[in-house]
Amino acid sequence: MTADLTRRQWIGTLGTTAAAVTGGCLDQTEASSSANGNDEITVAASFFVLGDLAASVAGDVATVETLVPVGQHGHGWQPGPDVMARAIEADVFVYMAQGFQPWADDVVENVRDGDSETVLVEARQGVDLLPAPGDGHSHEGDHDHGTSEDDHDGHEIETDHDEHHNEIHDDDHQNEHQSEEHDSHSEAGGDHEAVDPHFWLDPRRAATAVETISERLAAIDEANANHYTDAAASTRERLLELDARFESTLANASRGTVLVAGHNAFQYLGKRYGFDIVSLTGLSPDDSPTSDDLRRAQAVVEEHGLDHVLAPVMESDRAAEGIVADTAAETVLPVTALPGRHESWVENEWGYEQIMTEVNLATLEAALDA
Repeated sequence: MTADLTRRQWIGTLGTTAAAVTGGCLDQTEASSSANGNDEITVAASFFVLGDLAASVAGDVATVETLVPVGQHGHGWQPGPDVMARAIEADVFVYMAQGFQPWADDVVENVRDGDSETVLVEARQGVDLLPAPGDGHSHEGDHDHGTSEDDHDGHEIETDHDEHHNEIHDDDHQNEHQSEEHDSHSEAGGDHEAVDPHFWLDPRRAATAVETISERLAAIDEANANHYTDAAASTRERLLELDARFESTLANASRGTVLVAGHNAFQYLGKRYGFDIVSLTGLSPDDSPTSDDLRRAQAVVEEHGLDHVLAPVMESDRAAEGIVADTAAETVLPVTALPGRHESWVENEWGYEQIMTEVNLATLEAALDA
C-alpha cells in the first residue's frame, strides 16, 4: 500500500467570530432552506462519519452536507470563513463533542453567543466512552456497553435516550465523562479521566449517535418526525448487522494481536471484537514514532509471528513499510479510523458501512487469520 494522502498537522483553535464570518459556498452542498425558499431543513456536519450517519437518517426530506472536503483529514483540517458561515447558517449543526475539532468548538460558541438559531447536536451524547489508552495498547475486554447523559445549553434540544440505550447496550452502567470537559484530541478536563473519542469504530456505539441525530431532527422538523424515526430504526438495524458480521468473521481468529503503524485510534475495535491492538504511537495523531517505538514494533511482530502490519489510510505508510522491511512481516494492509473521505471511497460511493466492511473488516480478517 502507498500513502494516498498525508494528514495535515493539527492547527490551533480558530479566532473567527460570527460577526467576521462571510458568506460562501462549498462543494457538494446545497443552499439553506432560508435561501432557497423550500421547507427542507439543512444539516451541516463537522465530520465525515457524522455526515454519513445524518444522511442515512435524513433521506430525501433534509439536506445534509459534510463540511470537511474530500481528501482532508477531519482532525487537522482548517476551514475558511465561508465554511464557518455555512455551519452557522444551517438549521442544524452536528458535531462530535467539545475538544474534538477546535473549529467546530468555535461554531458552537458563535451559535451560543450570537443570534443564530442553529440547533446544536452533539452526536456523542449518551455514548459510553473508553478511557484514553496510555501505553499504545488496546486490550481485549468484554462486550458490555454502558451509556452516559450530558447536559447542554444554548439551542440544543433535550430528549430521552433511555429506550434506545436499553435496546443497544448490554447493561445499565453509566459513565461519567462530561462532554464539556475535554482537552485536545484526548479530550480530558477537570477531574475527569481522558477519553478516547473514536467511538464510531464500534457500530453499536455508532447506533447511539444515529438515535441522537434522529431525535433532534424529529424535534425540530415535526412534519417529518416519523420519517426520521423510521430511517433511524433502519440504520440501526444495518449497524447491528454490521456488528454481527464483524463478530462472526473474527470470532475464530487464530491470532489475537494486530500492529498498527500509526496512532492509537482503534481500541474500540479491539474492545468490541476481542483482540489486542498495539499501536506505534499514542492517541494523538501528531505523535511521531521514536526509535524505541520502532524497536517495540519489531519485537511485537517477532513475538506474535505477525504477517501483516496495518497502516492507517490518509496517513504516511513509511513506518509500516520500514517495519515490514526489517522484520519477518510480509505485507502492509490498510486500516482506517474514517477521519475523512478518501477520493476512492467517493468514487465507489462507499459510506461508513461499506468502508468498515471493505477496508477494516477485510484487513482484520487477514491480519488475525480469521
